[in-house]
Amino acid sequence: MKLKLSSVAILIVVLACLTIDMGFKNWEKQQRVIEWDIHSYYAYLPAGWIYKDIHLTKSDYRFDEHYWLFWPNQTKEGKNVIKTTMGMAILYAPFFVVAHTITNLSYYPENGISEPYKFLLLMSTLFYLFVGLDFLKKILGHYKFSDLHTSVTILLIGLGTNLTAYASQSAPMSHVYSFCLFAAFIYYTIKWYEFQTLKNTLIIGFLIGLISLIRPSNIIIMLFFALYNISSLYDFKERILFFKKTFPLLLLMLFAFVIVWIPQLIYWKISSGSYFYYSYPDERFFFNDPKIMKGLFGFRKGWLIYTPMMAFALAGIFALKGILKKIRLPIVLFLIVNIYITFSWWCWWYGGSFGQRGLIESYALLAIPFASFVKYVSEKRWYYNAVFYCTALFFIWLNLFQTLQFENMSLHYDGMTRVLYFKQFGKLDKIDDFASYVSSLDYEEAKKGKR
Repeated sequence: MKLKLSSVAILIVVLACLTIDMGFKNWEKQQRVIEWDIHSYYAYLPAGWIYKDIHLTKSDYRFDEHYWLFWPNQTKEGKNVIKTTMGMAILYAPFFVVAHTITNLSYYPENGISEPYKFLLLMSTLFYLFVGLDFLKKILGHYKFSDLHTSVTILLIGLGTNLTAYASQSAPMSHVYSFCLFAAFIYYTIKWYEFQTLKNTLIIGFLIGLISLIRPSNIIIMLFFALYNISSLYDFKERILFFKKTFPLLLLMLFAFVIVWIPQLIYWKISSGSYFYYSYPDERFFFNDPKIMKGLFGFRKGWLIYTPMMAFALAGIFALKGILKKIRLPIVLFLIVNIYITFSWWCWWYGGSFGQRGLIESYALLAIPFASFVKYVSEKRWYYNAVFYCTALFFIWLNLFQTLQFENMSLHYDGMTRVLYFKQFGKLDKIDDFASYVSSLDYEEAKKGKR
């Protein structure tokens, strides 16, 4: 059977990310792959499976002078609690089991951090990238985008945004996994409104449970479910009546959501003494002071500075026509709320990262207006297409090159400035006076609201 162009596009994106992985070989490096937030995401697996110490009662798990496998928080009573929720550990789990089996049959240490564990974590990111892009293909197919337009959308988002970096250089951070779940959730939302079956109901409940178990604030994707195909006051009134009619199914959906969260609640109860535990005690949102302009356009971490490709998606919102007009409201409302919440977090630049990682999962939804823009341009004269595709190719080059810069530390992880950006532009190695242009941050002051 002949492969569709869109399937080839998915393979190209996944193979490109695999090539980056093979080039960097980060699984061979002591302090890479299982780094930063991943220490917490991953901790449930080695702590419970290998060390039989899910509550981290031992003093530490140090592997050299500077490397600890676990980074727990402490309760007021002095108990250790894994900082993040266990959603990512659930998605890592099949690959962890394979890695642990390999170490059991080979000379690699069964310690949770040897090369098989790290390599399989990287491969897990590629797997969820593949699944997410496949759901994206199905979503765009539902809305009757041609296979060519779907292929172009997949290639430009897959190679021209920081989705690439988080599927390779910065894997296995949570964002590609959430992108996958968002795409699946959007697809099953579409299916649910067509067929309110038991299967579709349970899948949506489990998906929203898992989405929120990875990143609780991402529960706002429910806005898409609630407002799907609503474009008028009449539609809104009809939706309320529809929800009353399908209320038993909505309760079942809620039940599936709760089932996903039960292990987390039990873990918190045993570890902290409470079923509900806030594991970020000195971190918070500042909803009265969101850094929206800096988050979108600032040179430190501006979304549209480091991922300008997504400007096409924003423009595509105005190109939503026909049946697509029915999903403009949920897309726009989700985008506004998501940007507001994302940039209200005390660390609006999201630590040492490439671009605005907090918005990556939303690409699954923004792919629809992105495809609309691709279709819109394709219907224009040839020179409009020439400008669009030349610009898009430049953005792909920029994204891939800046991913290399970030790995090479010539793109500062949190201190970029406008002057440094342009002085370093197109240069893989650091300029001689690199450090003098870096704008440093005081994280402790930022936690207090001085951001």
